[in-house]
Amino acid sequence: MSWGVEDDGRRKGVKKLMELSEKIMRDNPNHVNEVSKSDSGCWMEQMYGMQRCDFCDLAADCPIREEQEWQEYLKTNNIVVEKSSEGESRAER
Repeated sequence: MSWGVEDDGRRKGVKKLMELSEKIMRDNPNHVNEVSKSDSGCWMEQMYGMQRCDFCDLAADCPIREEQEWQEYLKTNNIVVEKSSEGESRAER
């Protein structure tokens, strides 16, 4: 049994995503080739116009996940990143 079937919320989210995908592809079969890159770098936002991090675990290099992990690392290790007047970053513990 897949994770989408076991969890009711995820199942509904995946079903909604599948319905949206079907509609997009029905309206424009070339959508995948014509879509522009999202500002956040999120593939789901790029393809479907929405972010659903709660059930997206497909991309290990997700920029949103990487930023969350980076912020958690900084917090755990008491690291503060300060920007200097020239725009350069400097990390302090």
